[in-house]
Amino acid sequence: MKQVFKETIKYMWRSEKNRLFMVITTALVLLYTLFIVPNLSSENEINIENLERDMTGNVVQFEGALDEGLIVPSALTGTTAYSSLRQEYVAQREVLTALRQGDVRRYISTSYRPSGTRDDTKGIEQIASSIFGYELEQPFQSQKNAVYVDEIKELSFHTVHDRTSFQQIHLFLIGFGPILLLLGLLFLISDIHVKDRSLETQKAGHPLNWQAYNWTQAVVALGFVAAFYLLLAGLFFLVNGLFYGFGSLALPVGFYNAGFERGVMNLANFQIQTIGWFLLRALPFLILLGYLFTRLNTLFSLWTKQSIVTMVLGMFLVLFQFIYYGTDATELLGIDIIHFPQTYFEFGKIITGRFELQTGGAEIPGLMFHGLLVLGLTILGVELAVYLSSKKITRQKFVG
Repeated sequence: MKQVFKETIKYMWRSEKNRLFMVITTALVLLYTLFIVPNLSSENEINIENLERDMTGNVVQFEGALDEGLIVPSALTGTTAYSSLRQEYVAQREVLTALRQGDVRRYISTSYRPSGTRDDTKGIEQIASSIFGYELEQPFQSQKNAVYVDEIKELSFHTVHDRTSFQQIHLFLIGFGPILLLLGLLFLISDIHVKDRSLETQKAGHPLNWQAYNWTQAVVALGFVAAFYLLLAGLFFLVNGLFYGFGSLALPVGFYNAGFERGVMNLANFQIQTIGWFLLRALPFLILLGYLFTRLNTLFSLWTKQSIVTMVLGMFLVLFQFIYYGTDATELLGIDIIHFPQTYFEFGKIITGRFELQTGGAEIPGLMFHGLLVLGLTILGVELAVYLSSKKITRQKFVG
């Protein structure tokens, strides 16, 4: 087993495609941190230049309205053009003062937010914003702001705008992050079993039985990928933290507490939890999904004996959920989708209640634990399939 361990690690590291993947992925992470994060904007951010331009326009308009005598309240609105424009100007001045003074609490306590003061996110920034869960967090901003004001002592604009390292990791996992992690895993391990077919010499060392040999290869390959992901996450955490702050596990994140009797969009449903609470629940999903797709890779390798076909089949399973149901679907072939493992690939939405929000707000008690059970049972089924397949497709048949 020690020999298999060393051989698998050596192969994973020396593989040209794996090295290329790791280099490109690391470069993308640094590119995102250094150049994309500063240009990403949310609904709560304000472009100061645009705000100043709007303020100047308002001054010109309400002074013009005063000169023209437009100070009689309208019978329909009960206000005048002069008073409306001046009130908006006062609100704009308050926000601008808070921004210039760096007074974060005053900024988030001010209800006024101008429309269209941030440039629309375009190009690569739009792609990054779609991958991360920025839009998913927006409905919870008022609840998060209340926590920022009352409970967070060291508060910064980067924290309010979800740019700190812990917040970025959370956004990644509630967005398409889990899907990307699984696709990367499949790319890196797709040939870990099939490579033996190209060997022309007998392996040294005490031989393992066929099932134990495949399992050892799979687990070591998974460990290699997990180590790479952890190093990549550590690099991101450090670099991003130096620029925008590290944040903390106590920072608030959105949580939809489904209450059908209250109505889907009732404000009482929109609550908050902490990043630590979220990551603690995300860990078992990461472990189970990583192991599941590693063993699926073993199963497909036994059947197809081709690394490319194995990788395509695995990636098809990851992406199949986007084909067989929409975001508001609740059934597949007459069966509730909560009984299918694909439902839990985007586990961030399961943990934070957003799955229930997408499917109509109906409360599903114990959904997260049900998901862990479904994934566990799926793993047992895959292990049985691998065992039976390895009995039929022996080492000699696989290599020959």
